[in-house]
Amino acid sequence: MAEERDPSFTILEYTGDHSAHKCGYCKSVAGSFSHGMWAHRMAVGDYQDLIDRGWRRSGKYCYKPTMNRTCCPLYTIRCDASEIRLTKGQKKVLKRVHRYLSHGDIKPEGGKIPDNEQCVSPTGNQEYVKPKFDTTKDLSMVSVSPAAIKNAKGTCTASAREPNCSISGEVLPVDGSVDSNSHSQNSGKVIQPVRGNDTRNLSPKSPHQVAGPDPSKPPCRKSKLIRLERREAKLAKRREEASSRGESLMEVTKSKSSNNTPKSLEDFLNEPLPESPAHKLELKLVRVNENEPSFRTSYRASYAVYRKYQLEIHHDWECDRATYKSFLVEGPLVPWHPGCGPLSGYGSFHHQYWLDDRLIAVGVLDILPHCVSSVYLYYDPEFSFLSLGTYASLRELALTRELQRTAAALKWYYMGFYIHSCPKMRYKGNYSPSFLLCPETYIWVPIEKATPKLDLAEYSRLNEDTSARDYYGEVDLNRIKILYDQDLILYEMYQRLNPKGDDEDEVKEYASLVGAKSAHSMVLYRG
Repeated sequence: MAEERDPSFTILEYTGDHSAHKCGYCKSVAGSFSHGMWAHRMAVGDYQDLIDRGWRRSGKYCYKPTMNRTCCPLYTIRCDASEIRLTKGQKKVLKRVHRYLSHGDIKPEGGKIPDNEQCVSPTGNQEYVKPKFDTTKDLSMVSVSPAAIKNAKGTCTASAREPNCSISGEVLPVDGSVDSNSHSQNSGKVIQPVRGNDTRNLSPKSPHQVAGPDPSKPPCRKSKLIRLERREAKLAKRREEASSRGESLMEVTKSKSSNNTPKSLEDFLNEPLPESPAHKLELKLVRVNENEPSFRTSYRASYAVYRKYQLEIHHDWECDRATYKSFLVEGPLVPWHPGCGPLSGYGSFHHQYWLDDRLIAVGVLDILPHCVSSVYLYYDPEFSFLSLGTYASLRELALTRELQRTAAALKWYYMGFYIHSCPKMRYKGNYSPSFLLCPETYIWVPIEKATPKLDLAEYSRLNEDTSARDYYGEVDLNRIKILYDQDLILYEMYQRLNPKGDDEDEVKEYASLVGAKSAHSMVLYRG
């Protein structure tokens, strides 16, 4: 059976602006550097390839940090949703929400449970990236025919969307991402540091030092020992009860061990509620489309929550309707509904949280062929005691696992950027197993192997294999598709039509940043 291809195509507008701007993390006035381009329209597969090379979108504007130059390097991070391992803190959040829905008896310590999953800043929202330049044309509705691509002789030789590209006869992978296991024999092994014996000198106590604990009081015991004793007491009681019923002690032990399997994420989320719960929580996945009734009817409530969140959490006064629309409503992704994909299809969505018919949170998501990519989360600060940052991430992980049932390749949850130099942004590494993208080879590295390098230097190659290379680093410029004067042509023809053009270096830079697969698949606008 032939693989179903997305009929959509991508049109980008790139300008080589290398100017510095203010950093939203370390507050450096001119220390942040990035590359940017406008995405007039974008196929979901192309965006998947771009985020696998360190790109990220803010509305229709796509940006890629200049990693070896910017003050706070931003590493793309993703989590394997199919293998998620919950931490004690994450379990506590899930139980807290369940308790609130069941009984409404949340008792925050100090009056409020802090939600440290959001980087609170007095100077605005770092996730909103203001475009470095404004586009002069709206190319989102441009119609491109496959027969429009011409070579230098003027004959039709290529389709509008090539599914595969090759370099020197080497066929490249379809998904655009490269796993570290394919490049290094030892890359999949997590090397733990060897700890030697403690060689500190222990000097004898001085006569002036405290002799030790008060002998008149009972000795202190470790909590672990106390828990063990309680567990043994419970087991002994069960055995005694089983013996009185004539049951085998071995059967009791087996029954106990069979129940020791850890609860899954779904086990926590689907924990039964009382017959008459105190609150009702409903989640809705709504496609971002102003023409769809479900999105249109909730638009006003969604903006109201966004405005309240921006003002109270980020102290961001630039949160008018126009900014909200350009940041979280208008996007470049063209929806795609393949027969073998998820029921929702691919594209941009709002994941809405309705508590007792009141909208309290919205997670803005891109559902792509291999991942759910988190764009932004905003919520009503009145419900901060529920730790909605963590809860929403766990819900999005569960959504990814659900979508994988119908789309096997969709197993990753992308959380945006991990900024090791900003302690408030390290929380993204708490979701395990997570991987960081090497900024030089674009190979995924387990976060346990990456963070020791980032402790030593803010910028690091991450990939330990010195022989590894950028798999899509070599780009044939003549295969780049150019939209010029309302015609779709190859770059070689474009150069012939513009013999005095001086943008070759800019096109080369664009190609190196997006990689061979994307450069040969997408359309570059030259005005």
